[in-house]
Amino acid sequence: MTILFEMTETSKKDFSPIPIILSFGATVLMVLALYAQGRLWWCKLGDYRIYVNEAWNSSHTSQHFFDPYTFTHVLHGVMFFWLASLIFARFSTAWQLFIAILAEAVWEVFENSNFIIEKYRENTASLDYFGDSILNSVGDIVACTIGFLIAHKIGWWKSLIFFLLTEIILLLWIRDGLLLNILMLIYPLDGVKNWQMSV
Repeated sequence: MTILFEMTETSKKDFSPIPIILSFGATVLMVLALYAQGRLWWCKLGDYRIYVNEAWNSSHTSQHFFDPYTFTHVLHGVMFFWLASLIFARFSTAWQLFIAILAEAVWEVFENSNFIIEKYRENTASLDYFGDSILNSVGDIVACTIGFLIAHKIGWWKSLIFFLLTEIILLLWIRDGLLLNILMLIYPLDGVKNWQMSV
């Protein structure tokens, strides 16, 4: 908690209300867009657990607020921090965070399009994937925000170590991770897919 909320006087000045309000607005627009796409609010099986531990071959994956893939969205936040620090270096931290949340919200809408859902089903071991629930996408926004704030707090090099360690843990835990997920979406490898499905 100290990592997320302990700020210097300078960083406190960075957090003006406008980008925070806009970040909330971007999340609301994402929710409305997902609802318009026909996304379910929560797990279709009527299971209202906040967290589930299933990653493969489960109708619960991406249907609850948090699941193992939440950690890949934490890494989204770390990556967005890196990009925002490079591209929008003159912006305050609050505005950089807004850009990160906006990018994550846009990705959530795109990720839940039929095109990407079918790509996941064809190219990865996510054979039962049929899109995220709306609350899961909100959880992904929360995770992305946490990742951004962690990276902001610990800096570039430590956040790189954090990123790599998280990727390694995910590979050992669920045989997937952010980088592998991107690879399989763009350039699927049968050997990797078979390895993942052997869980």
